[in-house]
Amino acid sequence: MITLTQYLLDMDEKAHAKLLSGLAVAVKLTAAAASRGPLILDDARQPSQREVNRSLRRLAGQVLHSQLQGAAELAGISFAGRPEVLPIAGHGRYLMLFDAMHGISNLNDNLPVGSAFSVLERPEPDRPCRDEDFLQPGTRQVSAGIALFGPRTICALTTGHGVDGFTLDRDVGNFVLTHPQVQIPESPVFAIDASQAPHWPAAVRRYVDECTQGIDGPRGQDFHMRWNASAVVGAYRVLNSGGLFLAPDTERAGDWLAPLLHTAAPLAFLAEQAGGAASTGTGRVLDVVPSSLDARVPLFLGSKAEVDRLEGYFAEHELGQDREYDHPLFHHRTLFAD
Repeated sequence: MITLTQYLLDMDEKAHAKLLSGLAVAVKLTAAAASRGPLILDDARQPSQREVNRSLRRLAGQVLHSQLQGAAELAGISFAGRPEVLPIAGHGRYLMLFDAMHGISNLNDNLPVGSAFSVLERPEPDRPCRDEDFLQPGTRQVSAGIALFGPRTICALTTGHGVDGFTLDRDVGNFVLTHPQVQIPESPVFAIDASQAPHWPAAVRRYVDECTQGIDGPRGQDFHMRWNASAVVGAYRVLNSGGLFLAPDTERAGDWLAPLLHTAAPLAFLAEQAGGAASTGTGRVLDVVPSSLDARVPLFLGSKAEVDRLEGYFAEHELGQDREYDHPLFHHRTLFAD
């Protein structure tokens, strides 16, 4: 069996490998904390789930910081949801972006949550780290990955040479390569928040409608729907089982859009390296140049054929060529699958 340690030792760029090694240790420690739930607070009273989740998210960031704070090759870390960049080594070569606990409300029901990370190379490493250094398109990523905390702790990562998946063997305390060179399979599955159906863009309504019509509709086959309120968990499902994850712009106040730098870009890098695609609906996610650290985008991620189809629907709608949506979301065929 190949361990993640061996995998990283084989990397040509040792400074980069060292960062990923520190990240892997942080993931192991976070997995242990996540498995303890409210016990991490060591509180005689019964803390609310909100307090537990907030503490776990904070702990995940602190653990990563402690593992990488002595890394001379790392200039700084940007955490999702924090306006300031955390400086590490002033003249480091690399930058890291980290989404500590995406979909953390899933823990309320003992469901999986995930972390996402991205590593960029600094354009000018000979000066102090600035926020502007992070504002690079996803095409500039040198590595990216996700960690999934559930019944198993999974880490999937890419350094630009395909996607490899590792499973944490708790008995030996190391990640083991269990899913080499992942390829997104074709699968009649899609994931979207159905509660937002009245606010979906026309192209998304058309796509979902055609899927829910099943074998009698234009797609000619039955589809299953999945939804778990986390882009990271949804991305892992796509890598493992195929289909399409949809997080459209509903143009509503408080609308959920994927953080570009901390979530959408690393997930898009993984998808493309696994033979799939990721789009905003009108273009490739990896081509989007961020305007700020907290820039957000709609995200459609999955098998290339499905992403291309959805992009085509957006283009046809823009040209006024799509058919009018006139079907309800739920038909006599069930939308949900066990």
